[in-house]
Amino acid sequence: MTMPARKVHLLGNASYRDEAEAMLAAPGDAALVERGVLRSLVLRCPDGCGETLVVNFDPRAGKAWRLYQRRGAVSVYPSVWLDGGCESHFIIWKDRILWCDVFEEGNEEPDYDPAIEPLVLDALPADRFVDPATIAQELDLIVWDAGKALRRLVARGDAREGVGSLKGTFGRIPQDV
Repeated sequence: MTMPARKVHLLGNASYRDEAEAMLAAPGDAALVERGVLRSLVLRCPDGCGETLVVNFDPRAGKAWRLYQRRGAVSVYPSVWLDGGCESHFIIWKDRILWCDVFEEGNEEPDYDPAIEPLVLDALPADRFVDPATIAQELDLIVWDAGKALRRLVARGDAREGVGSLKGTFGRIPQDV
């Protein structure tokens, strides 16, 4: 069995999918398709199955993911989860591929700056719960960084996570009057 890719290698931009696909050789190779607006990420499946995946960024074309490009690295939100074929499930965070299934062992999270935690805490409302994407958008952060900050704040007792249907959402701990 081929070892899964652990990084995305962004090889360039193309105007059309076939042009982007022609750039790809190895698992994790990727190219952006852009015609006036960003359309998609074309990616050689990082599990080594040989399939080419298309991650849509254009909401006019259906379900759309969000692309973050920071300091030369790409992140994609939410995770990529294939319903058929190899059924791979992974996160792309700062060029790292973090597996959510059989390849989890060996995952290495990218560098993280804990200095964002006070900003994330200040952005949390005390009267309701919000998801990491809301905080990330408000603070111009990568969603995966906002999520990690929120989990760390909860672990320290500085924030709270919702329960039941609110799991995965976060709020400030209300202060006693």
